[in-house]
Amino acid sequence: VIGMLNNLVCEVACSFPDLFYNQAPNDRAEMKEFGAASTMCMRSYGVTGLAAAEHGIPFCSMQAGHLSGGRISYEVSGDMLRQLTSNVAELAERLNKPPQP
Repeated sequence: VIGMLNNLVCEVACSFPDLFYNQAPNDRAEMKEFGAASTMCMRSYGVTGLAAAEHGIPFCSMQAGHLSGGRISYEVSGDMLRQLTSNVAELAERLNKPPQP
């Protein structure tokens, strides 16, 4: 599924190259490199992101523990919050790199 989604991102980049930081691939052989440079897999945002959105709390302000009072009760783990913080740091690092030619 991730490969298919990366290919869709590459197709959009070829049609709208000004939307992307990295240069759109010239041919299919370059799609994998473009996908690696332009996308990130952040699987851990799902439930914690949903909890943050439902309660109006940025996940970077959340603390580990039980979160209730909305439609669903959530168990937010410290490991998950550390992973989310790490994901954001990695994203910021990628955004600060110069674009690939």
